Amino acid sequence: MEELPIRVKIADRHYKLFVEPDSEAIVREAVKLIQEEYDRYMSMGVSDTQEALAKVAFTCLVAKLKADRQVQRLQQMVFDKITHLDQVVTPVITT
Repeated sequence: MEELPIRVKIADRHYKLFVEPDSEAIVREAVKLIQEEYDRYMSMGVSDTQEALAKVAFTCLVAKLKADRQVQRLQQMVFDKITHLDQVVTPVITT
C-alpha cells in the first residue's frame, strides 16, 4: 500500500508525514492529542517548547505502558479462565 504525504502542525511547527491511507485518521487524532497535551503544559507555565514536548512524550509513554500492562493482565485472566473451563469440561467429554 502506498503511503500518502500529509502535513500536520504540532507546537507551531509543520511536519510532513507519510502515512498509509487507513492510518491517516489515527495519525491525525494522535497529532490532536499531542497538541492538546502540549497546550496543557504551556498553560501550566512551561515556556520552553522542548520541555513541554518532552513532558508530552513522557506522559504518553507512561499511559502506553499502563495500557500495555492492563492488556497483559486481561489476557492472562482470559487464559486462566479458558484453562479452568477446559479442565472442568474435559472430564465430562471423556466419560
